Amino acid sequence: MTLPPVARAILREPLTQFLLVGLVLFAVVSLARDLRRPVVRIDEAELNQIVAYWEAQAQRPPTRDELSAMLRERIDEELLAREAVRLGLDRDDLIIRRRLAQKMAFASEDLEPVPEPREADLRAWYAAHPGDYVSPATATFRHVFFSGDNEDAEARARAALALTRPAEAGQPFVLPLSFVGAAVRDIERDFGPAFSRQLESAPAGRWSGPVRSAYGWHILYVERRAPAAPSPFETVRPDVAEAWKADRRNQANQAFIRKLRARYRVEVAGMSDSPPT
Repeated sequence: MTLPPVARAILREPLTQFLLVGLVLFAVVSLARDLRRPVVRIDEAELNQIVAYWEAQAQRPPTRDELSAMLRERIDEELLAREAVRLGLDRDDLIIRRRLAQKMAFASEDLEPVPEPREADLRAWYAAHPGDYVSPATATFRHVFFSGDNEDAEARARAALALTRPAEAGQPFVLPLSFVGAAVRDIERDFGPAFSRQLESAPAGRWSGPVRSAYGWHILYVERRAPAAPSPFETVRPDVAEAWKADRRNQANQAFIRKLRARYRVEVAGMSDSPPT
């Protein structure tokens, strides 16, 4: 292609050549700057995770606009997080440090997955931790409630014991008036230790009391009690397996931390002796 004489004359001008060189340099510098910009990449796996989370909450796929809004939020979050790290805002934040340490601990567990326990392992764990697998003491009982914490309420409760039908003498109560196989420790939590002690010592098969609780006064009718007893291995096997795995995960985590300690020199201000390890 042959340029017109006027165009050739313009191109021969020093000013034109200077401008062309400047444009080329500007393009090269802009391209280099763009290539140096950090990349925020949302890969297919993360995109699928974002969509799956939305579907779990909304019970439907997101629209195009909803997906765009979620992506903007995710990208903004990543940009702010990276800028915070660049400025060192993560270094002096105790909560962030603990969260990072927790994530590292979880990641260390993935490096050495805990194997499935053998039957012998579980039975050995069960035998070594008998106190962890005990069915609590329980009681089946009824009670009648008398509102108030004064002598009048106690007197009304005591008078009800002489009635043919004591259950008809009480008042409405916020908790049930009868319990079947209730754990005594739960009763103590709800009614207080004095009520729990009376429940454990009261004669079965007749009304007794009165006994005080945090709510007022009561009379009791204990039908039956069952003492605390070891739970059969078969009934707690899943709990034993989970405890065994948790112990192995803890051991693996401690071993990982020991390896980390070997890679670092720890210095604590004001301690001339070796810092705790």
